[in-house]
Amino acid sequence: MSQPNQENAFSCGSELGDVVLGSGLLHCSLPVIQQLNDDSTKIIKTTSSSSLSVAYKICDGYENKYQIIAFGIGVGGEVSSELSPTLEQNPSEFNFLQIKNDPFSINEEALSLFRSLRQDEDLFQLLKNPTKPLIITGHSIGGWIASLFCLWLLDKIKPSNPNFPICITFGSPLLGDDGLCRAIHNLSGWKSRFLHVVSYGDLIPRTFLSSTENIYKPFGTFLICSSSSSACACFNDPVSVVDVLAATSASPQMPNILDYGKLLEDLNDQMIVSKGVSELWGSRGDPLRAGIILQLDAIGVQRNQENMEDTLITDMERWERKNYRGNMQRISEADKKLNDMKINMANLEWYKKISSTDLPMGYYDCYKNKPFPRDIYVVKFKKALRKYWEDVVNEAETKPQKQGVPPLPIRLLYAGTNYRRMVEPLDIAEYYKELKEDKISYRMKGRSKHYELLETWLEENEKAGEHQRRSGKRDIAATLTEDSCFWAEVEEAMIWTKSLKNGEAVGKAEESLIEQLNNFEEYVIGLINNLAVSLEIFLKESTFMQWWKEYEKIPKRNRSSGLANYMENGRYQKYK
Repeated sequence: MSQPNQENAFSCGSELGDVVLGSGLLHCSLPVIQQLNDDSTKIIKTTSSSSLSVAYKICDGYENKYQIIAFGIGVGGEVSSELSPTLEQNPSEFNFLQIKNDPFSINEEALSLFRSLRQDEDLFQLLKNPTKPLIITGHSIGGWIASLFCLWLLDKIKPSNPNFPICITFGSPLLGDDGLCRAIHNLSGWKSRFLHVVSYGDLIPRTFLSSTENIYKPFGTFLICSSSSSACACFNDPVSVVDVLAATSASPQMPNILDYGKLLEDLNDQMIVSKGVSELWGSRGDPLRAGIILQLDAIGVQRNQENMEDTLITDMERWERKNYRGNMQRISEADKKLNDMKINMANLEWYKKISSTDLPMGYYDCYKNKPFPRDIYVVKFKKALRKYWEDVVNEAETKPQKQGVPPLPIRLLYAGTNYRRMVEPLDIAEYYKELKEDKISYRMKGRSKHYELLETWLEENEKAGEHQRRSGKRDIAATLTEDSCFWAEVEEAMIWTKSLKNGEAVGKAEESLIEQLNNFEEYVIGLINNLAVSLEIFLKESTFMQWWKEYEKIPKRNRSSGLANYMENGRYQKYK
């Protein structure tokens, strides 16, 4: 029986290691790196700022079903452990990883090698639109370049292309700091694109663990392999990866690619058998601790058998539980907020419906004039919704942005659009509550940034054409006016009309107002023809109808405009 109040958490790194080995990805990647080392015709790129150089090779995989690009060491074929730990902050080539107010850094030497490769523009253009699945791989510092190249492609490949790359490195040094780790982990699906294979005792992947006070942080999944026990296990929590790398650094060596090939052969021929299964008896009620013990035993980590509270196990367990609790808490809080948001939207939908029943003015004017107690009560629904969506938009804005992809998931973007069209008119009503001719327009001064971003992201998504658009014209009028700033335009038109009526504008000022009102007429009739306005704008006491009653008295208005014909012929009465 499980212990009281214990989370149902478990660790399956050993099983995941078997899955990775069985996928065949490692065994198809490694030979290409070996071919690169032996190929005298390989393409080599050098950099003036480093003694290192990088080489690459492109080839087709099994039956031309996929493509592999391998990166390796260009000159000398070896790299020492004396790699420079210097970091460059926010490199311009990777500005798409920038999180708002959260800088990231990448190893300066790795960037120098990547920049030398960038001179080969044909390579980058060739793979920016892959026609088949793409595997990017590399050994040692070649793994550095493989990771950077994969990051670059993940940003540049169009979302409609299904051939997003995966990156597999062997014995690669760590690439950047915790800012880089957070940036990659914040981009949906990106961290799962990186698999780093590290041999027990390989010095190169552990180069920066102590010399820089652990400034370097890993990202992606790490497959830690042991040649002595012919076993492996996967880890993807950055803190656990650092701990395991440190714990498996005994008898440091610098395996070459041949050593990794032999290691994979041995792993493929062996079943993972734990040396410490008997120790699991004391953890039989704790699947998480049992899983961690199996993983560490599988890769041959030497532990003090007499110490039942082994430091490494305890630390890993603590971090796993902390992450688990944090994820569960975030999910729980997000679910509650989402549920509250749905309830508040339902209340506003009810308010919108009943407003046009009691008075012929619609919910915009009801909220603006507040003739009933419910109009005041609905303020709290609006405030709660605005707070929720401001937080959602702010969080999305701080994440790294990918060109052509909205920062919000599509369902959430559409929910935000529905919210914007429902709630922004109420903000406009408050803004124009005290109507003053010299008031700066809502669009220029009053509009909240989160409304602007929600609208911009929707437009970008529609332009990208990633999701099926509505075909043909609408059959019925929109329940919510599509332009959430429609009522702000009406209020501005009301101000202009009153200025003309009162004779406050003469000469060029009068001509300018007439032109602005003509443009407003074209704007409105365009929405009407597309059935993109809610029918409540034509209710007898709505601000729009009040505007029309005043505007039709203006002598210099355009009496042959589309909107004039539509209104004067009473066609608006049949709008539905």
